[in-house]
Amino acid sequence: MVSLVGLSYADLLLRFRQLRPMQQAAIVGLIFFVIYIPYSYFLLRLTLVKSISMSVYSSIIFMVVYYFTSVIINRKSMQAASQSKGPKKGLRNK
Repeated sequence: MVSLVGLSYADLLLRFRQLRPMQQAAIVGLIFFVIYIPYSYFLLRLTLVKSISMSVYSSIIFMVVYYFTSVIINRKSMQAASQSKGPKKGLRNK
């Protein structure tokens, strides 16, 4: 069992960033789902069934977009870190 007593926001953020992108997307999608149900029920005046179905579709779309953007950003940052720091062989003395 995970104990959240004594964890600060920085610790939670660090643990979140250590997870894989699919796990991050699932957690963020669940949070989005939980927040969007009351929003659509109370503010948009939808029925409970419609608000749940709308939040399911919205959270799935949000999870897919979050996953692909985080994978693309991770790949770009890994490519930038793996490139050499100096000029390329053909670009020296130009």
